[in-house]
Amino acid sequence: MTTPQKVVAGPAERDVAELDRTLRSTPLFMTQLPTAGDAAANDALNALHALLYDGDPNEVALNFKNQGNEAFREGPRRYRDAIEFYSKGLAVDGLKDPPLTAVLYVNRAAVNLELGNYRKVLQDCAAALRIDPRATKALYRSARALLALDMLAEAKDCLERGLAIDPVNKGMRDALAAVVKRQEQQAKADERRREEEARRQTEEKELWDTIAARGYNAVFTNHKNNRGEASSSTSEDSDSDADDNWRRGRGPRAQAWAGTWTESHRPTLDANTGQLAFPVLFLYPEHSESDLVAAFGEQDRFGDHLEAMFGDDVAPAGWDAARAYRASGLEVYFETRPDLDGDGGGVAGGRNGRRQRGRLLKVGRRSRLLDVLRHPDFRLVDGFATFFVVPVAAAAFRAEFLARYGNP
Repeated sequence: MTTPQKVVAGPAERDVAELDRTLRSTPLFMTQLPTAGDAAANDALNALHALLYDGDPNEVALNFKNQGNEAFREGPRRYRDAIEFYSKGLAVDGLKDPPLTAVLYVNRAAVNLELGNYRKVLQDCAAALRIDPRATKALYRSARALLALDMLAEAKDCLERGLAIDPVNKGMRDALAAVVKRQEQQAKADERRREEEARRQTEEKELWDTIAARGYNAVFTNHKNNRGEASSSTSEDSDSDADDNWRRGRGPRAQAWAGTWTESHRPTLDANTGQLAFPVLFLYPEHSESDLVAAFGEQDRFGDHLEAMFGDDVAPAGWDAARAYRASGLEVYFETRPDLDGDGGGVAGGRNGRRQRGRLLKVGRRSRLLDVLRHPDFRLVDGFATFFVVPVAAAAFRAEFLARYGNP
């Protein structure tokens, strides 16, 4: 009869995460440098930690420098470790070796240079140069960081100082050549910008001189005008008139809207034909909607534009459910602006500083834009020509709208 054998229990299964933590706490399997707290909780680490700090402070710092150099040579995956080693070397209590201290700063700067931490490079190189003003590596690495930051004059200064110490240093000579080349490129780019700005200003002056010579009344509000002159700002009506402000192209909403447009839509002068074109804003007060014609030629007729936007073969706008906006049944008006006829294009205020109400003047379908621009009561505001479009079919609204301005 076989005697049953006693089964000896094996080791209990361990959680995978716990096993991973155990391995990572073993020096052979560690993937990052241990902290002082790690060492205190692990005998093996504690022994290694004691070895790292065994010896006088200068020896300990030198050991950290060597370990940092080794980590740096292993490439990007250990750059962070290299920085940690150099930092530990600099933090050694009682370190009294200035040349070693300078090397630790310069070496840490080399790692940060590879990582693109240019401000830290400059900080460490400055610290090294305070210790050793002739530290050419500190000057060279400072120059490379400054070049990356496009601080060309400062980079050139560092390299010239370094070459005064080591005239045959190829790295610094090559870097100086790169800086000089970049400076030349930058000088050419600056010259092109200056020429472009001068050309733009000349064209701008010619444009507004032409507008003035043709007798078009241009005024500017709430910002510097196109000649760079400060303009008086117009006053706002009361809050109760906010919707009416929009219909007149005024108020915070309308001004912010137009302010955005004036950056990209402006009057133009054709150098070949001498003809002007203007951004024209059509407002549809019945629906608080609008259209912008970016380049309305001064010779263009209003009827032609209305046909292009509201002709019989053109699909109606989404807001025109009643299909009242057909070219043949639309009236175009402009508002006179007595509020803009004060000194310097500012406000000619009415009672209580309120905006004076203008009049509505009708524009014929066969009228050209220049006919309107020459009208003594028309004002080109901030480079824009603004018009109201009202459908004859909306009889009630038309009567109410015209009555606001005293029109029959």
